[in-house]
Amino acid sequence: MRFKGLVAAAFTPMHNDGSIAPERVEKFVEYSVGKGFSGLFAIGSTGEFSALTMSERKTVAEAYVKSASGRIPVIINVASCCIGDAQELAAHSAALGADALCVIAPFYFRPGSVRALADFVKPVAQACDGRPLYLYHVPGMTGTNLPMDEFLKIMVEEVPNFAGLKYTAEDLCQFRRCIAVSDKLQILYGRDEMLLGALATGAEAGVGTTYNYLPRIYHGIYDACQRGDWTEARMFTDLGHRALKIAAGYPGSFNIFMKFAGIDPGPRRLPAPRYTPEQERCFRQELSDAGLDPFIG
Repeated sequence: MRFKGLVAAAFTPMHNDGSIAPERVEKFVEYSVGKGFSGLFAIGSTGEFSALTMSERKTVAEAYVKSASGRIPVIINVASCCIGDAQELAAHSAALGADALCVIAPFYFRPGSVRALADFVKPVAQACDGRPLYLYHVPGMTGTNLPMDEFLKIMVEEVPNFAGLKYTAEDLCQFRRCIAVSDKLQILYGRDEMLLGALATGAEAGVGTTYNYLPRIYHGIYDACQRGDWTEARMFTDLGHRALKIAAGYPGSFNIFMKFAGIDPGPRRLPAPRYTPEQERCFRQELSDAGLDPFIG
């Protein structure tokens, strides 16, 4: 399987009391299908995987795979610092019929070499029942920033079902080196604000949170790049940067922005901040004042 275009980083909907709301996942899947996304990346950073219990993660995975029902591919993040938990989650998601799985470098006791990272990922790959497994490379969160092209050379030789990376980092030189390792792998790009640069560097697909609530902007970037219209691609990129600059003043406000797009994921779990109705109103007004109304939702 190779992804093309935009893969949306999916939310884990919550009730107001902070409990998960799997019954609302179907609404998010319908929205994603309607917006023309080429896949869903579930239970990742946007889906608050690190704030969920094992049981909750399994329930949300079940809801996404069942709701997608083959209409849109679903990648399930099975990351854990505990290799046994990652294997358990991988086996569970594979049995559900997830299209692909993803794991993250452990972020407490960190691997000190590409070989150590490969040795952590390989047993998880074996638990995937042959389904594709990606590594979510996000050094800004994990603190593990190893030469990923060297890691990929090990994985492509030793792990048949290893599929590539979700590459969420700013180093486009390394990103290009990763793409060049093997045609058997796919390197999905995960830094929303740098999608244009990644596409120019050879990305076939991006994975992003912002895609959810600004789909017109990110489809605009992708489609313009496919046509070779770099002026239009830069115009849409500038709009995305305008929105992201405003959102930066409201840290952890992904769910609020999604509510502005028409679907309320509910509150995020602690330690994410909570915003008052007045703060939400100010956030929405800033977006409107910036001329972004036509692009939300």
